[in-house]
Amino acid sequence: MASPTSPANDAWPRHAAAAVRDLRGGVRLAMDGVRLGIDRVEAAHDRMARIDPPVRGTRILRPTTGWGAAFYHGLRGTAGLAGGAMDLVLASVQASLADPPRERAPAEPSPTREAVLAVLNALAGEHLHRTDNPLAIATRLQRPAGTATSRVLVLAHDFGLDDLHWNRHGHGQARALAEALKTTPVHAQYNTGRPVAALGRELAAELQALLSHWPEPLQDVVLLGHGMGGLVLRSALHHAGRTGMTWPARVGHAVFLGTPHGGAEPQQVLAWLARLGAGRAAALLPLGRLARHRSAGMDDVIHGNVLAVDSRTGTSAPADSAAGLPPTLRTYAVAGAIGDGSSDGLVSVASALGREPGPHGTLPLADEHRWVAQGVDHMGLLSSDAVFRTMQQWLSA
Repeated sequence: MASPTSPANDAWPRHAAAAVRDLRGGVRLAMDGVRLGIDRVEAAHDRMARIDPPVRGTRILRPTTGWGAAFYHGLRGTAGLAGGAMDLVLASVQASLADPPRERAPAEPSPTREAVLAVLNALAGEHLHRTDNPLAIATRLQRPAGTATSRVLVLAHDFGLDDLHWNRHGHGQARALAEALKTTPVHAQYNTGRPVAALGRELAAELQALLSHWPEPLQDVVLLGHGMGGLVLRSALHHAGRTGMTWPARVGHAVFLGTPHGGAEPQQVLAWLARLGAGRAAALLPLGRLARHRSAGMDDVIHGNVLAVDSRTGTSAPADSAAGLPPTLRTYAVAGAIGDGSSDGLVSVASALGREPGPHGTLPLADEHRWVAQGVDHMGLLSSDAVFRTMQQWLSA
């Protein structure tokens, strides 16, 4: 039997408090779904009331007046009270389990939990962020414990994924690349359902705070983005340059793996998200309807947006063909190619190599800075030995 001070018993309250926090987020999301259901029933009622001629000669009163208004107001009030009461009870349980001294040592992330959260945020990230839901992923940087080196490798994950996906099939590409280049890996975590421009702005601020207080003199910073992560890194560079941040001057290299610089086909993106949610996250996919439309992050992947989009015109402004790419930066692009060789199953080769014009034009890259990984799909870019060797050669030069 474990003693009262054993690691298992010591870790339990912290894990339990985190689980209750997740439960609070799930309850809030469920109650948001209830309110959305009430809105839809009321809208259907209103449409019925507008039908002419009325059903069997009886005019249905519109729900905006009389008993109809009182009924729907009461439903919303009851839902609000029930949701608030459940949140209060769960918050009390969470507080009773929390132990600040123990929480200084964070628990190891659960791959299942992180994968489910990543898909949920990709679907309804804006809603989670806007409602301050505990399930919303905040933009942050995570570096491993231990001695820092003079070179830093910043890794940005793709749409609907999380930082744990850099380790696939026993191949830890991020760790292996960091060791080969003698760099310290720093993982960017963010809510991929939010606009790329917002994520880039927040990531730029996080990088400024981290790198300006780096414990070792910085010799080089390497940026590595997979899919949407490349767009987020471009946006962060662009915002940092516009606001006078100092960290971009330390960045010597940037590598984009399957980044949709020229956008991606909507059906391919939807199929990608369905594949990600086909496992343990499948039950959460209907909750994406709370967003009422495609998430902003999904739209930015589809269009290849790096900068903020004008809601009136649907275009990014200003039109900067090299948005987020300083001229001194040595930039490389890798595309995967499967099937007929035109795409990696999600992003076309032309888009990934920056040759397909997007909202910011094409990428001004030399041909030797572009490479196609034959027989490698979009996820395979994270575990391909050939991709690893190519990146190592580029970044060691």
